[in-house]
Amino acid sequence: MQELVERRPPTWRPGRAALAGLGATAVYSLVMALDQRLSGNHFSDVRFIEGLLGRIAKPRRSRRLLAWALHLLNGVLLGEIYAALVRPRLPGPTWLKGLLFGEGFLAAVWWLTPLADRFHPLIRRGELPRLATWPSFGQNLLRHLAFGLVLALLYGEERERPPRP
Repeated sequence: MQELVERRPPTWRPGRAALAGLGATAVYSLVMALDQRLSGNHFSDVRFIEGLLGRIAKPRRSRRLLAWALHLLNGVLLGEIYAALVRPRLPGPTWLKGLLFGEGFLAAVWWLTPLADRFHPLIRRGELPRLATWPSFGQNLLRHLAFGLVLALLYGEERERPPRP
């Protein structure tokens, strides 16, 4: 663990990364609500998470709140991964780094969508639309584009932090 801490980039600002991830997730969620209205495809990441929780939280309201908390926490974690590990290795200006991160994340996980369609309880029961479809893919392209761009812009430019005394 100490080795990982020593290898972190000097420009990593964990607090700023967490807030940027939170802000990017808020924008992602707004885009999600908008694209559902415009496309008629009502795939929701929060409902997806809620379905994975099963009976962990009994009342549906508790499951929904926990799903939202996990959705936001995921954004915070992605903000930290972006800032500490990925951003220093990406080429180009800030906006391009964000675009590459957002769409790169989608490319890294999209191959799992047939498994989600086959095993996710809400998809199997028809309560959520299938994920491995062109409409869902288009929605996810847009959502992750918004997430990546907002994350990068909120996190900001690379600046060296002054060394600690």
